[in-house]
Amino acid sequence: MGAATASASRPTTSANGGTISIIGNDLTIVGQGLRIITRGTLQVEGKIEGDVVGHEVIIGEKGHVTGVVSGHSVIVHGEVAGTVKAINVALKSGARVEGDVHHQQLSVDQGAHLEGRVRRSQDPAELVPVLE
Repeated sequence: MGAATASASRPTTSANGGTISIIGNDLTIVGQGLRIITRGTLQVEGKIEGDVVGHEVIIGEKGHVTGVVSGHSVIVHGEVAGTVKAINVALKSGARVEGDVHHQQLSVDQGAHLEGRVRRSQDPAELVPVLE
C-alpha cells in the first residue's frame, strides 16, 4: 500500500515524458466558445461541450466530446460529435464518431462507428494543432 500511495502523489506522465491531464467521468464541462488546450496529453473520461486541443488527446470509453477534437495524435474509445483533426487518428472498438475526420494516418478498429466523411490531408502542416 505504501508504494501505491507514493506513486499516487506524483503527477501522471505519458510515455513521452509529458504530463497527462485527466477530465474524470464525474465531470461535465460546458461553455459557449469553450476551448480546452494542453501542450501535453489530455484524457477525457467525462463530458465536454466545446473544442479540445492537445499534443495527444484520448477520449476514454465513457468520454464524450461535442465539438472539434484536434491534436498531433487523437485516440477515440468513446464518443465524438464533431470534427476530429490530427496527423494520427485511431478509432478503437466501441468508438462512435459523428462528424468528419481529417488525418494523415487513420486506423479504425472493428466495432468502431464512423458517420461522416474521411479526408486524408496532403499537407500534414494543416493538421498541426495550435497549442496557444
